[in-house]
This record gives sequence, structure tokens and C-alpha cells, in this order.
Amino acid sequence: MWRDTFPFQARAFYEKLGFEIAGEIPNHPRGESRYFMRKQLPR
Repeated sequence: MWRDTFPFQARAFYEKLGFEIAGEIPNHPRGESRYFMRKQLPR
């Protein structure tokens, strides 16, 4: 499962649910970063 978020939105929330950071766009928007997060779902 993939999500994208910003640190001022829900990054900590998704990390508590078991998501990990898979990528980052620094300084997007200016002064912040955009994070792409992933979580392996059980089969």
C-alpha cells in the first residue's frame, strides 16, 4: 500500500500504523518535504 503525505499532515500517524518512508521530495512545498510511504499488507 502506498501513501504520500507531508510532515505537517499525517506522517507520524502513518508511521504508527506501520508505514515506512520509501521516498522523499525535499523542499516541496518550499520549506517542507513530501514523503512517499509504503506498507506491506498481509496475504
